[in-house]
Amino acid sequence: MQFACSIAAAALLSLPMPVAAQEAEASGDEAGASIVVTGDRFGGRTTTDSPAPVDSIGREQLQQSGRVDLIQMLKVEVPSFNSPRPLGSGVGDYLVPPSLRGLGPGEVLVLVNGKRRHTSSDLNSSNGIGRGDISVDFNAIPSFALARAEVLRDGASAQYGSDAISGVINLILDRSVGTRAQVTAGTTTKGDGEFWEASVSSGIAVAEGGVFRLTASIQDRNGTDRSRPDTRQQYFGTNAAGRPVAISGNYGSGVGLTPSNGTLDPREATIDRRVFRFGDQPSTNKQIFFNFAAPASDDVEAYAFGGYNRLDGDIEYFFRRAGQNETLRAFYPDGYRPQLDSRVENLSAAIGLRGDDIVGFGWDVSSVYGVSTQDLFYDNSVNVSLGRESPRRFYRLGSDFYQWTNNLDLTRQIDVGDGAPLNLAFGAEYREETYRLFPGDIDGFRSGGVPILDGPAAGTAAPIGAQPGPSSGPDDRASLSRASVAVYGELQKELFDRLLLQGAIRHEHYSDFGDTTNYKAAARLKLFGGLAARASYNTAFRAPALAQSGYNASNTLILNGQQAIVRVAAVDSPAARLAGATDLKPERSRNLSAGLTFERSGFTATLDAYRIDLDDRIAISSTFQDARLTNFLAANGQAGFGAISYLTNAVDTTTEGVDLVMHYRHRFGDGSSFSGTLAGNYNKTRFDRIAGTPAPLAAIGIATPLFDLTQQLRFSDSLPRDKVVLDLNYTRGPFTLSVTNTRYGEVSTVALTNRTPAQIAALTPGYDVRLVPVGAAGNADIVQTFGADIITDIELGWQATRALRLSAGAQNLFDVYPDENIASTVASVAAGTNGADNAGTQPYNAIAPYGFNGRSVFVRAALSF
Repeated sequence: MQFACSIAAAALLSLPMPVAAQEAEASGDEAGASIVVTGDRFGGRTTTDSPAPVDSIGREQLQQSGRVDLIQMLKVEVPSFNSPRPLGSGVGDYLVPPSLRGLGPGEVLVLVNGKRRHTSSDLNSSNGIGRGDISVDFNAIPSFALARAEVLRDGASAQYGSDAISGVINLILDRSVGTRAQVTAGTTTKGDGEFWEASVSSGIAVAEGGVFRLTASIQDRNGTDRSRPDTRQQYFGTNAAGRPVAISGNYGSGVGLTPSNGTLDPREATIDRRVFRFGDQPSTNKQIFFNFAAPASDDVEAYAFGGYNRLDGDIEYFFRRAGQNETLRAFYPDGYRPQLDSRVENLSAAIGLRGDDIVGFGWDVSSVYGVSTQDLFYDNSVNVSLGRESPRRFYRLGSDFYQWTNNLDLTRQIDVGDGAPLNLAFGAEYREETYRLFPGDIDGFRSGGVPILDGPAAGTAAPIGAQPGPSSGPDDRASLSRASVAVYGELQKELFDRLLLQGAIRHEHYSDFGDTTNYKAAARLKLFGGLAARASYNTAFRAPALAQSGYNASNTLILNGQQAIVRVAAVDSPAARLAGATDLKPERSRNLSAGLTFERSGFTATLDAYRIDLDDRIAISSTFQDARLTNFLAANGQAGFGAISYLTNAVDTTTEGVDLVMHYRHRFGDGSSFSGTLAGNYNKTRFDRIAGTPAPLAAIGIATPLFDLTQQLRFSDSLPRDKVVLDLNYTRGPFTLSVTNTRYGEVSTVALTNRTPAQIAALTPGYDVRLVPVGAAGNADIVQTFGADIITDIELGWQATRALRLSAGAQNLFDVYPDENIASTVASVAAGTNGADNAGTQPYNAIAPYGFNGRSVFVRAALSF
């Protein structure tokens, strides 16, 4: 019914703006196919003429329905592109990991104006999707600065180098003349999550045919909260002798659902139990970007582009109750929520020259420099082991990543006498990268030796380090650098006015892991009546990110429904080596894609099937948490490790899938117009190899595999296997009505591990689960599946004057929420277990592909002149 209502609303989705060159706009054909340059060094082709699948999405289409975050824009518009809404992952709540064709954030390459973009300096060490990976910070690039985004859905390492396994996202900056400004404001209909955005972009003519465009943007967001009251016991109870007793950890303690420990403190009746924040975190993001191109002589053009952004955010961690040992009650008598004060910055600059004729070759020489930095501070925190002398603010850690990329590209058309030239391209690249990790405040790491001051545990050892987890210590410092040199070539030829052949090869040498050679072959054959077939085969690779080798820090994660501090140890650290870590190897893939394209009378369609065999995928290992390991490490000089993980080449996978994109547009006799796009993706990942238990751990009796079920499902089931987008768009006079319907398929995760049959019987009724047996006593891990949902966005626009456009609309029009986590209940507590909802406070799961904020509404005013 909901989907039918969306269709009945009859909406128009603005089509990708046609483009004729890397940074210039031009007209498209009648069917709406756009000229794309990604994956083609020879002037570009339409999306249907390309031998590999490419999407082109114009700025207006990206910003539809009030969206202001670039990564969320791409998620709605590109069917094979997904991203989670992380929660409690530290700065990863802002550095949202992207996924293309079912693979991870590190397997997609991001370009700006065709040049490699630097990644963030952050390693995702959260307990969610993208764990152990690095991605580009999409917050750094204002969508208002773009002409369009192109998404190549094919392996392209032979053309672009490392990371281009699942595809390439090329963000192409606007180089038009004129000024436009935009203001957007919105809120959820729950009354939180207020956001506003203000952007201005102005382009001025420079010399003859040149342009300088400057864009500035600011986005401000308040947080959302979908938590539920914490009904557990908050304060110490008292026994018959009037002495304090420990708080109960059970669901409902203090309000009659399950017993409390001791006689309740009177404050239990008056405390505000909305003590958690569970939703999007607040942030302010400031961006500035420029794009310049102008003639340097009659046949040479100079160009430059780049920008800066700073994102400031306040992330709130789990609440520490007054009766927990992690609470210094002299500071926080009613409990507290530690915060992470985050500052993330990006700076980039590119310069270059290009021309049409050096001894018959077109040429392009460029140099691109980028840096990403982050500084993280714990606020509203405490190191209980320092007692009343503890600071409440700690520097948690800092990191930065520098990348300098230099390219020389040459192209030439060679006349071979058949009317279709042989296109030749070759070039070279030199790149340097540096990653540094800085330790935090020593007071956030060290033991002050002060015991717990009060309560039933008074006099015992206090938790060591800042809350929610120790800051990085002096030994966590890292500094890694490397250089790479590449040479590459590409050929393209059309035969018989029907068959297009393309081939590419690239050889690259890395200073830290050696040499790699990759190639690509692609073809497109015109068949009949607007129908064509295309196919490609390529090998691709991904060099391990420097942060994946050098990251070394402790993080607070939720394991089996409980908080735990887990050490992610650098692969070359003594503790990681003792636990079985080895040097990282590059990922390598073999990609096969084949499909059909059709174009006729306002209708275009593409259908592409693909298979990606990916070996030696890099990920963080299972979390090894066992007293035998702690004792083993301590006996070998590595004390203090309660739980440890490390980066590893854990698995080989095969991902198979299919992409479908259909588009139709029609102009009516009264001047109104309609367009519709139906696009979908289905993919499935299976494991060809899963590494077993590391030998040093097996030798001390630990059986946990290197990559356990929880980690496996992050690769195979935590992102939707299927996604369908239906965009409808109708324009009549000054009015435009747009509706975007996105169906996200089901997702799954390990909800709870090693539960007994009695616990499973109490927990699982009413939920979609499957059980994975563990051990011989009938125990099992519980895998929960969250069902598919359709999310509808709507926008009504009015072109009030030639310069002024007003619009309003809603995201998630029908206020859809995902299925809830397995809940804690009286029955489950009686059986000895809570659910997967953190004792009832967190009803939704962070893997929900569209979040769990519900409906939001917005208004927007745009001015152009």
